[in-house]
Amino acid sequence: MRTWGIWALVVAALCALAALSWWWAVGSQSRVDPGFTQAFVDLNRRMDDHATAVAYDPQTKILAVGRNSGALELWDARRTDSRIAVKAHSVRIEHIAFGPEDGIVLTSSVGSNMMGLDPEAVPKVWDARSGELLLALPGEWIGGPMVAAPVPGFYLVSSDDELRVYDHAKRAVVGDALKVEGGVTALGTDEVSGLVAVGTSSGELLLLKLDAAGTVPRLDVVSRTSTYDLEIRTDVLAVMLLDDGRRLVTVNWLPGARRFDPASGRQQAEIVQWDTRDWTRERTFPFTLQTTHWASYTPGEPWLVLAGSESTRGKIELVDLRHGVAWRYKSNFSHPRAVLLPEIETGLILQSSGATQIRYLDQE
Repeated sequence: MRTWGIWALVVAALCALAALSWWWAVGSQSRVDPGFTQAFVDLNRRMDDHATAVAYDPQTKILAVGRNSGALELWDARRTDSRIAVKAHSVRIEHIAFGPEDGIVLTSSVGSNMMGLDPEAVPKVWDARSGELLLALPGEWIGGPMVAAPVPGFYLVSSDDELRVYDHAKRAVVGDALKVEGGVTALGTDEVSGLVAVGTSSGELLLLKLDAAGTVPRLDVVSRTSTYDLEIRTDVLAVMLLDDGRRLVTVNWLPGARRFDPASGRQQAEIVQWDTRDWTRERTFPFTLQTTHWASYTPGEPWLVLAGSESTRGKIELVDLRHGVAWRYKSNFSHPRAVLLPEIETGLILQSSGATQIRYLDQE
């Protein structure tokens, strides 16, 4: 009996060890590798093809980087040795969107294929793991923002003043395009409310819903307003829906009369939180950049990432939307890009000939 008891303990210990090993192996496949950011920095040293777009998907752990040359890089943050690079477009990549449920990445460039100007300047759909090109969207396009719709399998792709619906299951653009006054400059979504937020180059803000229940999907306008009176060059750089769609945070340029003046030190842009039920301004957030030319965020994270300049020097600024605090970081380049990896509370600044890593609360 004693021998059987000892063997039972041994077997139980081996089973526990096997279960622990399995749990560790599975867990390690779903976590960001602690050495990933340093490996990224090392592999980006002396790279002369600077980043023009960057996005990170916390679900797939894929970091996508668009380059000035039109190259697309897909990095698996679960590993330190995973980098796929493809020549995606003829000119610089301007926008990247993830479809984690479908395992895809969408890209668009700064170019246009209208009148045969640039045949490669069409939105493209890529396999996020392999980098395989799945589809180049047919039609005439002027590159713009893209986003996964709240309805699974559908994506919103903009072309100047139009917003189109892409059905990934059908591998086709479906339904009629929605006309938007002024070029589309920013898109954001909220899964709980089903809302889609749109920002334009004339400062207009729209809330939409995608009706995909019928045979032909349709975009319906729920409500709209503008940051100020509609005016050209009042671009909305980012739109972030919060609190199940009840609030919207925008990064938008100010009208000409309110814009940055070197003599007075006023800024070019502002960050505003709106109540989407009646479009009242609830608050503005402080930040220090005098010019702001790019803004982004990692889904699910209450942080905005801004790129611009202060005293003629390139800067990255992180804005904490919970506490209203902004953290500023140096750049050796006038148009840097940056991205946050929330699982390891680390950010990456992509600049001229390289990259640097930062902790969320490390000030300049």
